Amino acid sequence: MLSSLAKWSKQRSAWLVLALSATVLLGLALYFQYQMNLQPCMLCVYARAALTGVIFAALIALISPTNGFLRWIALLTFIASSVWGVLITQEHIGVEELVQSGGLYTCSLFPEFPLGLPLDKWFPEIFNPTGMCGDIAWRFMDLSMPVWTRVIFVVYTLLSLMLIFSQFKKKKYNPYD
Repeated sequence: MLSSLAKWSKQRSAWLVLALSATVLLGLALYFQYQMNLQPCMLCVYARAALTGVIFAALIALISPTNGFLRWIALLTFIASSVWGVLITQEHIGVEELVQSGGLYTCSLFPEFPLGLPLDKWFPEIFNPTGMCGDIAWRFMDLSMPVWTRVIFVVYTLLSLMLIFSQFKKKKYNPYD
């Protein structure tokens, strides 16, 4: 299985699927915001930034997936973005639980993105938080949006780990390969 993943990581189609999946999810977030009027809070915006990191990782690999250096940069960006997404959504779920139990929580007024990037200034339509953290405005199968988003980031994290481990798999010599 690891050798199949290693081969897969060297194909553009794999990275294109990753880029498309994260782009669709980001598009879905924008649909929720602009069509369903569900305003994103600070933690929602951070999850969007993590998704953007996944897209960026895939775009790096799409340049030349057979180039080991670019593939490693893409894999490290992929796992960093995925793990950050898990941490952010876990925090968001905790905030929801706190608010639902009667506790109080306030988000920061100004987002602080990784590397100090002012994403909220560059792309306010995507990264400007306008909602309150802890409000549960949407559920599917009785799970809130941060719970579903955490599931997605856990899947991304597991995939990135498997891809990273597959890079260390020694290829067996096969003269017919």
